[in-house]
Amino acid sequence: MPSSRTPYGAALLVGVLLCTPASEAWADEAPADGGVCLVDHELPIERVLRRLSIDLRGTVPSMAEYAEVSGATDVPSALIDTYLASDEFRMQMRRYHESLLWTNPVALLIDVNFTLSAATVDGVVLYRVQGRRSLYRGGDGTSDCQNKPQSDLGYNGDGSPIAEVFPMIAGVAVRREGWVEVHPYWDPNPAAVLKICAFDAQTTASYTVLSGADAGTYSCDHVAARTKTDKCGCGPNANYCIVSAPVATAVVASMREQLLRSVDDHTAGGEPYSAMLTTKKAYLNGTLSHYFTYLAQQQVAGSTQNGYQPSDGVMPSIPYLESGTWTAYTRGEPHSGVLTLPAYLLRFQTLRGRANRYRIAFQGQYFAPPGSKDVGCLEAGNDLTLRCVCRGCHITLEPLAAHFSQFVDAGTTSLYDFAESFATRAECLYGALPYQGGWCDRYYVTVPSISDPDVRPYKLKALEYDDAEHPLVAQNRAAGADGLAQADIDSGLFHKVAVTSLFEQLMTRAPELDVTSPDYEGETIAALAKSFKEHDDLKQTIRELVALPSYRRLP
Repeated sequence: MPSSRTPYGAALLVGVLLCTPASEAWADEAPADGGVCLVDHELPIERVLRRLSIDLRGTVPSMAEYAEVSGATDVPSALIDTYLASDEFRMQMRRYHESLLWTNPVALLIDVNFTLSAATVDGVVLYRVQGRRSLYRGGDGTSDCQNKPQSDLGYNGDGSPIAEVFPMIAGVAVRREGWVEVHPYWDPNPAAVLKICAFDAQTTASYTVLSGADAGTYSCDHVAARTKTDKCGCGPNANYCIVSAPVATAVVASMREQLLRSVDDHTAGGEPYSAMLTTKKAYLNGTLSHYFTYLAQQQVAGSTQNGYQPSDGVMPSIPYLESGTWTAYTRGEPHSGVLTLPAYLLRFQTLRGRANRYRIAFQGQYFAPPGSKDVGCLEAGNDLTLRCVCRGCHITLEPLAAHFSQFVDAGTTSLYDFAESFATRAECLYGALPYQGGWCDRYYVTVPSISDPDVRPYKLKALEYDDAEHPLVAQNRAAGADGLAQADIDSGLFHKVAVTSLFEQLMTRAPELDVTSPDYEGETIAALAKSFKEHDDLKQTIRELVALPSYRRLP
């Protein structure tokens, strides 16, 4: 009879193959009675070798490897070690962990406030930052620069471009500058240049606010500059600006590679497997170094927030074009292995999404809808742990999500260095000078109160439900993602789930965990998990798995 996992036709075909001696190697395996044979059948040595090679390397064995095992009773352990030491094994482990972590980050890395876009003026392609046209040129915000070199117009004493005055649009004066040729940082050809509108091409590093509560000097490579001054532009080599196709694509690809390099360390690289979730070590290349140095902090509140923070560690300075140069560095609290790398945080952009993927991948648990009517609950309300139907999952999910609340929703910004609260909205608005209402509203929420909205306190959105009714919010937030991961490692749950997942991958079926079944495999999983926790070596666990009799038989 075919198993529940095998279509009848496929099982019949397997049976035919097993019962028909197609070669000398198979002849001895034909059933003596010429009739019935079992699908659950021990594989010949050549088939075992083929299975090992495909599972561990993603390719079939060579003829020399087939010759090496011919006539043997088992695949030599030295050959398995060779497979495990191969670069093909590293790639197999990448693919396996991509299926666990879904390493395809989704990020809005460009927006109209620092994205260079092309405009054709008098038949010539010029580049400008579309969202700053009103700030630079006035009018109704649709004017571009002129098709003439800025050298023809000259510069003011402070280095800003001189612009010519044009007729008013919508009652507002219009001024238009020329263009300058700039070699952009992303182009490997040193002779390549873009014609960038001179206001947008300004290289000033800072600007000064002379009066008011936010008086002071600020960097031009910050989102606040887009509304505070017309003295800031794209900076030297257009460092503060971005174009969609080459730069944004490269940044996302580098984020994915960054996570996979950590996977390499803890799988093929021999570092403790569990440390993949807790290590403070990460890698950075030129693409990411440039992005986090110049671009990330310029994204408006409605975009993903990826600003680099002191708690992110001292970032290596690597030129953008050195995309293949990866340098290890140490991150600070609250970072925790792959769980706080951009590729994970931007693939799962809510605290709940991050917690749920963790729960599936590393705790082996899934949410299921309730099987009966939910009673004694609230029909409406923002607290999902009390809402009918919702609470069945959210009673578990919300405390788990709090472990990830040291990082902003929809972004990678660490909140570790942020003030947890402000006494009034006025204080919140100046929490990150200069004044930015969008910043306050992006990260903070009012504390429900009967007092005047302008004076009631604000606190981080992640702490909205930090109260006596939800004691785990603050506790789990303080523990962080590393505290969650370490607890599962210490309890043995992490290694048990990892063994079960690897078993399913290699056996192409789930282990039999029904204690009433004659094929019960729970003790095998427990023994492997215990061993895995002790040595914490993924390769050794794979050796133990492929040595199981069940691996040497048809599924």
